Amino acid sequence: MNVVSKTDKGLVRKTNQDSVKSLVLSDWCLSVVCDGIGGTSGGDIASKIASSFICDYFSKFKSDDIKKMMFESFSLANEEILKIARENASVSELGTTCVAAFVSSKGSVYISNVGDSRAYIISKSCIKQITEDHSIVNQLVMEGKITPEQARSAPNKNIITRALGCSNSHPDYYSLSMKDGDKILLCTDGLSNHVSDDEIYDIVSNNSPSESLERMINKANSSGGTDNITVSIIF
Repeated sequence: MNVVSKTDKGLVRKTNQDSVKSLVLSDWCLSVVCDGIGGTSGGDIASKIASSFICDYFSKFKSDDIKKMMFESFSLANEEILKIARENASVSELGTTCVAAFVSSKGSVYISNVGDSRAYIISKSCIKQITEDHSIVNQLVMEGKITPEQARSAPNKNIITRALGCSNSHPDYYSLSMKDGDKILLCTDGLSNHVSDDEIYDIVSNNSPSESLERMINKANSSGGTDNITVSIIF
């Protein structure tokens, strides 16, 4: 398994509050993508804590129970973010989204997420979003009150309902299998808000993983670049 990742500040934000970190070993790999909550005084700190804690946890602990490891690593990251917030008045508001994907050499995929950073699986024929956004707008979509098309332009689409460092930090968990040629893509909303699923599929299907990163980030920036943009591809 291999991982390529890239993060970009975008065209509007003064700082990059996204974070991405990956591990590649002989029989498995892990990638973690985080997006510090905009408007808080320490989103960049929170995102770096989360990505580092989760990767460090997986590098030290061995278990066949990946679900347990995902939940424990997210919990430890959450506790550290809350601890830093309590001890430092200057960064009393810390929070971050997080999506993590663990992929074994046999093609087993395990994903956890909190917030609206996403995971997709891209096959030769289609793209499928694996995770559900923890956001007010997505809740309205799931309840049938608005359409996915309306959600893309909703004024409150960036208001999330779960995050690490917040009162509701419990992650979702998914398990699935990859076939030869499939790719797992993780991203922050700086990509998904500006590049459609069909555009992501077209770019990834027609370019190498490294070139895909460049093209997706360029597309997000040419479409406004209003947020930090982070993408990771496992293949």
